[in-house]
Amino acid sequence: MPKRHKDRKNLNLVVAAAVTAAVIGVVVILWLSGRPAKETMEIDVYFSDEEGLYLKAEKRSVRKGPVAAEARDALEELVEGPESASFAATLPQGTKLLGLRVEGKTATVDLSREVIENHPGGSSAEIQTVYSIVNTLALNFPEIEDVRILVEGSKADTIAGHIDVTLPLGPDRKVIRD
Repeated sequence: MPKRHKDRKNLNLVVAAAVTAAVIGVVVILWLSGRPAKETMEIDVYFSDEEGLYLKAEKRSVRKGPVAAEARDALEELVEGPESASFAATLPQGTKLLGLRVEGKTATVDLSREVIENHPGGSSAEIQTVYSIVNTLALNFPEIEDVRILVEGSKADTIAGHIDVTLPLGPDRKVIRD
């Protein structure tokens, strides 16, 4: 085979490979750009106001998905604490979300023992702790009407001696100020 013919054949192979790679690259870019970004939704997470008397809503974004996953993300935001200096945390330091499940219209929240052990006490602080959890779930997710609070997987009578948490609780809008 003459050298000229061989060079032309090699050039054709190189061009064909380059064109194929370019086409594959364009297809991949189009496919990736056409994929929807993870959708989010805006929710209200309830924290204490500056005076420690009422709950106030702080806007947060959570990923859309099954209600249990959205609710879990909402509570993780509550555990993280407020972003704004005009809010105060309602969950005691060190409190962890151990679990969350939704059965029927009831969400069951399982918290670590720090929610009791590190609680500052007092009826106002306990109201804010309990209803920051209940209101964050029941007022954001229509599928959740009431919330049961467990500590380390077991029923607790109370968090700090004032509110019975042995039964599921519905939201309380009276503790919220705009």
